[in-house]
Amino acid sequence: MKIKPGFIIKEIAGRSVVVATGDEALDFNFIIHLNDSAKLLFEALKEEKSEEDLVKLLTDTYDVSFYEAEKDVAAFIETLKEKGIV
Repeated sequence: MKIKPGFIIKEIAGRSVVVATGDEALDFNFIIHLNDSAKLLFEALKEEKSEEDLVKLLTDTYDVSFYEAEKDVAAFIETLKEKGIV
């Protein structure tokens, strides 16, 4: 999976948020705040990645168990799918 064109991260008031640009901005009326791990995953998804790739990225970067990383990645991906970002 991969982030669709037209979605970027912007820093607003010291917080990372997902912003739609171009045609995507016409239908996207949400604000998605990203913590550090979500920002890492979003950045990784600029290129094609599997859920397994993302779980490995989290466990390699943070002191988190495989189970927690797997759960967090699944929840993050579900949010992105619900909002039409991937």
